[in-house]
Formats: sequence, structure tokens, C-alpha cells
Amino acid sequence: MSEYIMSQMHIEAARNATDDFNLFHDKHRWHKIKDNPFRGTVALGFQLGCFVEDQVNRSAKNYIQQLNTANKPQISGSPLNFSQYELTFAGAVKPGDSISLVVRDGRLSSGANTEYFSNRVALKANGKTVLLGYKRQSSAHLIKGIAPLPNFEEVFNRDDRSFITGSHCFVKRKYMIVGNAKNFLTSAFAEQSDYIDEFIDKVSFPEMYPLSLISSALLERAQAVGQDLIAEPMIYLSHKLSIDNKVMSTLQSNDCLYILLSPPVKSADKNTQSVVHHCSCVLATKEVLFHAEIQLAPLSSLVK
Repeated sequence: MSEYIMSQMHIEAARNATDDFNLFHDKHRWHKIKDNPFRGTVALGFQLGCFVEDQVNRSAKNYIQQLNTANKPQISGSPLNFSQYELTFAGAVKPGDSISLVVRDGRLSSGANTEYFSNRVALKANGKTVLLGYKRQSSAHLIKGIAPLPNFEEVFNRDDRSFITGSHCFVKRKYMIVGNAKNFLTSAFAEQSDYIDEFIDKVSFPEMYPLSLISSALLERAQAVGQDLIAEPMIYLSHKLSIDNKVMSTLQSNDCLYILLSPPVKSADKNTQSVVHHCSCVLATKEVLFHAEIQLAPLSSLVK
């Protein structure tokens, strides 16, 4: 199990690659957050998600490696073309922290007419677990996102950073940029050439790159509704993410992503004041790239 040292430069690379302007990651403004318990900057949630993705990809315990080994366990005969991430945050990663990922042996399961291969993961910072959950490969989306989706033409014709009448969904346009994806990979200690190498005309975006653009969409939605990001900061409690790898494989540089965010709904977690944003991303081809459920809570509700 390899260990890596997080630095502010890694955080800066992730911020710049994803347009995430949350003050928790800003070396000049983190102290402006009311009652900030971290006393410094922290790594981005999706940056840690990319670390999970890459470390699982490198592991001999992942689905593809198990599928290709001679002495493989029972593996589904159906293609498992969807990646699922179910990640719960239990702490933060700061500059100077040593991080590593524990990947457990995978297992094949089924339910609701869907098969999935799951690896349990735990991300540790200085030996303490700060994120835990599962990386799965499945035969269908396990997360619904926004249902029903708004009319596609209404989504495509809506102004950037605007709300769709009736559904109140927030529309944010983002673009797939190769340079940003490479910087995002670097922020998560990944080898860029494993994913992107222009010399051999290879561009395979990491799954977490388009998913990470949810963060800036959430921040811009918060600004649009008048939320004070200094006095009323929110922090991630969990991410449930589902991405279609067949659609993902068609993405090219400068492709437009239409990210849709639902209004916040109160979480079923009665122990917190948390809310959930349902999220979906569609392409100009009218294909769905991903669905997500992002659970956040006011910092004030967690700081005692």
C-alpha cells in the first residue's frame, strides 16, 4: 500500500482543474469561514474521489484485473459498464498529510435485476480513516439522479446558470478540457499517461473528472439563490455517484456537459441537518452521462 503526501500545490491543481472556488480550499481565504475547524485548507472531496478511482484501477483486486486473471472468482457474464461510487466522509485531508487507500477483495452481488462487483475502500490520512465506502462496477445505474429529467430541448436552450421553470432544476454548462483533466489527475497522484497521452493520440478521461464538475455547479447554484458562502458554508457528508462508461468513452475535448441540480431536499439522516441534491448530466446527444446524490450539511450543525 503506497502512501502519498498531500500538498497545497495538489489542492491548487484540483481547484484550477474543476473551477471549485470553495473557501475551504483557498489558501488566502480559508480563515474567513465562520468557525472553521480545520485551521487551514483541506483537499477537495472529488479530488479524493479521483485518488480512490486511480488507486482502485491500480489494484489487482479490481473488476478488470479479476476478469482477466486465469483463476478468477465468479464474474458476471453480463457487461458491467457502469461505475458506482458510494463514499462517506469521516474527516479531512490537509497539506502535509500522508494518504493511502485500502482496497478490499471484491465480490459479485445482484439485486433489482442488476449485477455489480464491489470493492470496499478506506482512505486513510496519517493512519486514520477519513473516507470510506465502495467502488462498484454494475450492469445499470444504481442511482436515479433527477427523475423525471426535464425536456432536453428546454435544457439545451436554457441560459447557463439558470433555473428551469416548473422543475426548479439549476442548469450549469461545463466543458471537457484535456489540460484540466491532466491537472486533476496530477492532483490525485495519478500517472497522466495512463489516461491521456497526446503523443499516441490517447484520451481516456478519468471518471471523476466530469463528476468533479458538480462542485462548481453546486457553488454557483448557492450564489444564485443568495447563500452566504462565508457565513453559511456547507460541507460534504457523502457522495453517491453513477457514471455510464460507454457514454464516457465517447467524450472528446470541448464536449459540453449539461449538469442539472435539483433543489435541496432534507436528508433521511435524522442525526444531521443535512440535505441532498440530486444531480444528472446529459450530453448534446441526449445521452445521460451520470447521476449523483450529494449529501451536504451546514458546518454550523457539525461544529460543537
